[in-house]
Amino acid sequence: MTRNHFLASVLSLLVPGLGQIYAGKGQRGAAILLAVIAIGNLNAIWLSLYSTNSTGSRAFWAYTLPRILHDWFAVYGVIFWIWQVVDAFQQARQPKLDISR
Repeated sequence: MTRNHFLASVLSLLVPGLGQIYAGKGQRGAAILLAVIAIGNLNAIWLSLYSTNSTGSRAFWAYTLPRILHDWFAVYGVIFWIWQVVDAFQQARQPKLDISR
């Protein structure tokens, strides 16, 4: 049984990993969802810790480096989001194996 691959893509676009779960790859979808939550929280914590520590200092280590790292995390987050939407599309296109035979 194949799933609607466009619906899987839309589900993954709305909630990372949900398209994989819909396509029958529950563990893969759960891993993606947990990775997005963990990386997103770490990125937010990283920026908040280092932006509050720069008390008026505009030194590279206190101000610029944390902002650059935050931007890199955001870029890789967008790349990961696009990848997991494409992955949901591909997983839904694959026929589900019937192992009950």
